[in-house]
Amino acid sequence: MAGEGQMLRTAREEKGWSLLETEEITKIRVRYIQALEEEEYGIIPGATYVKGYLRTYSKQLGINPDEIIELYSSSIKPEPAPVIEIPDRMVKSHSLRVRPVIIGSMALAAIALAIGIKIWYQPEGSVPDPGYTSPPMISSPNTETTPPPATSPETPGKSSPPDVVASPQDGLTAQLVFTQACWIEIKIDGQAPFQGTFAAGTSKEVKGIDKIELVSIGNAGGLTVTLNGKAMPSLGKPGEVLRNVVLTKETLNKL
Repeated sequence: MAGEGQMLRTAREEKGWSLLETEEITKIRVRYIQALEEEEYGIIPGATYVKGYLRTYSKQLGINPDEIIELYSSSIKPEPAPVIEIPDRMVKSHSLRVRPVIIGSMALAAIALAIGIKIWYQPEGSVPDPGYTSPPMISSPNTETTPPPATSPETPGKSSPPDVVASPQDGLTAQLVFTQACWIEIKIDGQAPFQGTFAAGTSKEVKGIDKIELVSIGNAGGLTVTLNGKAMPSLGKPGEVLRNVVLTKETLNKL
């Protein structure tokens, strides 16, 4: 252990925060907070999330985040580069080149033998078959012109445009508009979640195939959601913490 986990735990205990209170303040799940304090980083999905959680947690506790990140980086051992072994002797492939030469020689010998037999038994005075047929004469191109396309009776001189059929929209597209500052954690189609804090007046488009899950919303009243172009009802009141809002195609059908 490099010591960054102990620093975080000590700072939290000095503030008198419980794990649940820390989750509400930092918007980081309790199990991730415990993983940071115990330096069990394998629980957190990826080094990018680890650094983001360490930076957010240390800022809330009043600790220099750069110092925490430096301690974390020093505790990670780089993976050794793979060693590629080169054989001492190169394998010669003479046999692969000799075989086509032998096959080609046998084929030429067979052709020469066939020609010799044909010439030997050719009757006297007969004209040998050249074995070649001249190609057919190429006919002249058709000079008939194709009649112009029929024009629409309503607009003379202009052909009617083809019908355009709009393709159905696949998957789910959620447009998140933040009317107030809001922290949110999102999971798409069962993949690893991502989170962030958005200022008032910003928006974010999220696309998925089967499911978009709003795992945690720090300010439900400051967020409006439009699913595939259909506005959803208000999610909650300003300052209200909302969890596990799942958006599926069934949700879309109910709008």
